[in-house]
Amino acid sequence: MSKLPNDLIVEILLRLPVKLLLQLKSVCKSWQSIISDPEFVKLHLKRAKQTTNLHCNRLFLSSSFPRSIDLESYSSHQSITNVAFPAILKGPPTFSVRILGSCNGVICLLDDYGKMFLWNPATRDYKELPNPNGAVYTIFLHGFGYNVSTDDYGILSVSDSVGNGTKETLIELYSLKRNTWRKIDAVVDSDSDSVTKRSGIFWNGALYWLKVKKIDLKEVYTIVSFDMVEEKFEDVISLDDEFDPKICRASLGQLGNRLCVFCEWRGRCLEGLVLINGRKEVFWSRLFSLKHERFPGNENSVLCLTGNGEVAVETDGWKLNFYNPKDATLKNLNGDSDSCESELYMESLVSPNSF
Repeated sequence: MSKLPNDLIVEILLRLPVKLLLQLKSVCKSWQSIISDPEFVKLHLKRAKQTTNLHCNRLFLSSSFPRSIDLESYSSHQSITNVAFPAILKGPPTFSVRILGSCNGVICLLDDYGKMFLWNPATRDYKELPNPNGAVYTIFLHGFGYNVSTDDYGILSVSDSVGNGTKETLIELYSLKRNTWRKIDAVVDSDSDSVTKRSGIFWNGALYWLKVKKIDLKEVYTIVSFDMVEEKFEDVISLDDEFDPKICRASLGQLGNRLCVFCEWRGRCLEGLVLINGRKEVFWSRLFSLKHERFPGNENSVLCLTGNGEVAVETDGWKLNFYNPKDATLKNLNGDSDSCESELYMESLVSPNSF
C-alpha cells in the first residue's frame, strides 16, 4: 500500500472497524500517524454512524465481570466479549460502577469511591475527572453529550445540595476541553422520583429523559431534553393519555438514529414505539408487540433490539434475557450472576485524552 496515494490509503482505512485499525497502528509510522489524527477519528466516527444499522451497536454491561455485546451480529454467547475496567478501578468483589452516560464510543462512569472518569472500551483510553461541587451520591439526573458548536464533550450533573437547613438543586456542566465544572443557570424539575432512568440519552445534540409529570391534575409521561449548546431544559413531547403510568411502565431508548419508547403493559404485553419525525413531531410507529406471558418476573424493561430482531429485556432489575420473536424462545444471559447496569454505545477511536 506504500505505493498508493495517501488519499486512497485514508479512504481504505476509513472503511475498517476499530479493532482492526488499532492493530494496523503498529504496522508502520505513517499508518499510525493517519489513524491517530483527530480529523481521521472524526471522519471514521461519522462514517460509522452512517453505515451501521443500529447506530449504537454494542451493549455494555457494568458488573463485577463487565462485558460488551455486539448487537449487530448477536446470535449466541460468541457475540459477547469480556472487558476490563481501567487499572485505576480496583476494589472488593462487591465493587460497583455506575454508568452516567455514553457518547461517540466513550462511556462516563462513577465508582463506589466517588471517582468519575471517561473510558473508551474499544481503545481502553481513560481519563479520571475532577468531581463536581455537588456531592456525587446526591446526583439524580445525569448525562454525557457533545457540543457541536465548541467541538467539546460535556457531562451534566443535577444534584441535591443541602446547606443551612435548606435544600437546593445544583446544576453543573463539565467541559472536557477545560477539564472543569461550572454551575449553570437552568431550570429543571427537582422531583428525582419522576425520572424513569437517571442517565440521559444523547441524540441530535441534546440529552433526553422520560419523566412522569402532572399536567392538568393527570400524571403523564413527558420526554424532557437538555440542549448541549443552549444549555437549557425543555419539555419536548408528552405521551398520549393511554400511556397511563398507573398501568404502563415506560422507558426511553434509541434505535438507529431515532428515539424509542418501550412500554410494559402490566399483564398484557411489551411494546416498542419509535419516533418517526424530528424533535417536535408526535408521530409514533409500533416496532413490536410481545405477549407479556412470555416473560418471567414482575418487572420487564426492554433495553434494545439486536441486528437479527431479538429483543433484549431486563427482568426484575438485574436479569438479562434475549427474546426471539421468530421462534418465541427466551435466552437468559447472566444466569444467577450479580446485578448490572447497561448502556448502549458504539465502538470508536475517540479518546478522552485528545482534548
